[in-house]
Amino acid sequence: MRSFAARHSNDPRALVLMAPGWVRTDLGGPQARLSIEESIPKVVNTIEAQQGQAGLHYLDYLGQTVAW
Repeated sequence: MRSFAARHSNDPRALVLMAPGWVRTDLGGPQARLSIEESIPKVVNTIEAQQGQAGLHYLDYLGQTVAW
């Protein structure tokens, strides 16, 4: 993704990588901290908040930057 973003540095779109949190799904398992109903609205809000923010952003479901 970093390579793609570098090759398209003049692109005005937001490129967002999301860390949705530890979610109770088949993958996350029954001990996961978040339900789907808790995680998804926050993921959507985070994505919507990036509208108009050009460049690459790696964020968690709360909108906090995730370290590469």
